[in-house]
Amino acid sequence: MFNLTLQERQVIVFLLAVTALGAGVQVLVKHCAPVRSALFVDPDFGKIDINSADQAMLMEISGIGEKLARRIIDYRCAHGRFADPGELGNVKGLSGRRLEKVKTSVVAR
Repeated sequence: MFNLTLQERQVIVFLLAVTALGAGVQVLVKHCAPVRSALFVDPDFGKIDINSADQAMLMEISGIGEKLARRIIDYRCAHGRFADPGELGNVKGLSGRRLEKVKTSVVAR
């Protein structure tokens, strides 16, 4: 039927194999693409929960020393859980720039 040499037949088989492989990869990419929600990263990962942290944990936050950590715990005991990190502004000695810096390291859960 076709008068092809051995080398020509090998090239044709190779091209057909590469085409089939490419089509298979395309199908896999189309139907097995990663789901974006599976790539979700918690934005609060690594932050300290001000409602459950003890004094030592609070002192790990830059800008909070022993006395301020104690005041945060005392405030929490007297007024209940913090609804959000902004409430730390009610703690004596924690306002302005220090408060803004601390708020980036904590979460209220």
